[in-house]
Amino acid sequence: MIDILKDAISKIRTLITPPSYLSWQTCLLLSLFSWLMAAIAESSEAAPFTVVLLSTFSWLFLTIAIWWGLTENPVEIGYLSISPWITAAVMCVFLFRPWTTERLQLAMGCWPVVATILVAIPNFFNWGLDWKLPKPHIRQELIVLLLVNLLLSSWIMFYFRIQHWFDDYPSLMAENLDNSAFVYRFGNDSNGTSQADILLTSAAASLVKQLDNAPWPRVERWLLNLDNSISSVASGIILNTISERVFWSLDAPRPQSVSNGYQIKLRANWLGPTAKENGYYVEKVCTILPRPLKQRTGNEEQPTTSTPVAQVTCADETKEVERTVNAETGVPST
Repeated sequence: MIDILKDAISKIRTLITPPSYLSWQTCLLLSLFSWLMAAIAESSEAAPFTVVLLSTFSWLFLTIAIWWGLTENPVEIGYLSISPWITAAVMCVFLFRPWTTERLQLAMGCWPVVATILVAIPNFFNWGLDWKLPKPHIRQELIVLLLVNLLLSSWIMFYFRIQHWFDDYPSLMAENLDNSAFVYRFGNDSNGTSQADILLTSAAASLVKQLDNAPWPRVERWLLNLDNSISSVASGIILNTISERVFWSLDAPRPQSVSNGYQIKLRANWLGPTAKENGYYVEKVCTILPRPLKQRTGNEEQPTTSTPVAQVTCADETKEVERTVNAETGVPST
C-alpha cells in the first residue's frame, strides 16, 4: 500500500514538475501559489482588493494552464477532442464571477460559443501569434461548428427562460402542455397548481365575511351593485395574495335566483399566455340564502319575525371553463 502511494506521488510530481520555465506546469504552480496567498490574505483579514486580485490571478493562471496542458495532451472521445470544451467551461466560470444564479446561467449559455472560439484560434494563429488563413475546408468546418454551437447556446438560454416563466407564473404549470414542441413535463404529476384556486378561495372567504349573517336588505343592495362590490373584493386580494396579479382579474356575472336566494359564480379570469385558443376562466359557486333570526326561549331556539339574515356557503371545488368564440362577432364569450 505504501509502495502504491509512493508511486502515485512520484507520478504526480513528475506530471506537475515544469520541464522548462515556459510550460503549462509553471502556470499551474503559479495558480496554486496565488490561491494559497489569497487564502492566507483572507484569513489574516487583508484588504478585499488584495484578496480579489490574488484570487483573480489564481483563476487566470489555472485557465492558461488547463488550455496549454490540454492542447499538448488532448482529451479525446473517439475522434472528437473535448479539450476546448473543458477549457471553455473553466474560462466561463472565471469570466462570470461572482457566481450568482443568473451569471452561472449566462456562463452556461456562452460556454459553446467560447469553446468554438478556442477551437478556431489555433487555426488562425500559432504560438508566436503569427496570422495565418485556414484552408477553405477548415473554414467551412469552423463555420458549421459555430452555427451548431450558436444553436446549442440558444437552446440552453431558452431552457432557462422557460424555467423563469414557470417560476414567475406558476399557473402556466397547470396548462396542458402535451402538444408543446418545447416543453416536456417530467414525473407523474401532470398538473401544477393554478393561482386561481388561491384567488377564488380568498374571494369566497371575503364574501362570507361581508355577507354571512348580514341583514337581507343590505345583502340585496350589495348584489344590486355587484360589479363595484366584486371590484372592491378583488382589489385587495389580487394585490396582496397572488404573485401573478398582472394576469388575473376577478368578476362575477349577474346572480341567478335559486329557492328564494341567489347563486353567484365568482370568476378568476386568466389574461396571460395560455395553451387554450380563446383563453379560460376558473369559477367557484357561492349560494346566498335568507334565513330567519332565531331567539332562545328556554332551552329551544324559535324563529323571530324580524328581518332575515343571509347564509352564505361556497363550494370547495372550482371549475375551469374554456372560453368560446361568438360566431357572429368573433369575440370570446364572457
